Amino acid sequence: MIRVLVFGDTHIPTRRDGIPTDFHEHIEQTQYDIALVTGDLVDEAAMRHAMPPLPPCRIVRGNMDYTNDYPLYDVLEAEGQRILLLHGTQLRPRGNIRELWEIAVNIGATIAVHGHTHKADVTLHRRKLFLNPGTISGATGGWPGKSDASFIELILDGEEIDVTLYHTDWKRTRVSEVSFRRDGDGIVRGR
Repeated sequence: MIRVLVFGDTHIPTRRDGIPTDFHEHIEQTQYDIALVTGDLVDEAAMRHAMPPLPPCRIVRGNMDYTNDYPLYDVLEAEGQRILLLHGTQLRPRGNIRELWEIAVNIGATIAVHGHTHKADVTLHRRKLFLNPGTISGATGGWPGKSDASFIELILDGEEIDVTLYHTDWKRTRVSEVSFRRDGDGIVRGR
């Protein structure tokens, strides 16, 4: 079993300077094995300073990451799942699941993790699981202020996949949980 922290679109320090206090406390108190980061960190050192200590991270480059230190996409194997990680800049329109599904099929991924939209989303489409953690800092799409903040906790345990979405509108935090399982070469809902 592995516990995965999934987040991105921090835009620290240009649009936000931190993450919600309850997110910070939860992440600090949870033992994660790995973090999947969907990009648009802007400044990795500033982001890490604003976050609690993080587990080993797999980071991909977003359109606001002006460095070549991160790949445009990454593929990893975990608990029998092949996971695609990308920012999502390449999708038209933003968050296009049908286009992302084609990419996932081409590389043999069962799960695709993406960002760029700043809107959290958990979608099962044609036996592939698509996870968008939204923006953990509440960074806007470029206008002043803040938007809703969110991140995902993913637990992979053999054939079982548990997804927990943490979402705040800055007044209260909601936690949504949904379970999936591997079924042959695809993903289905429930246990």
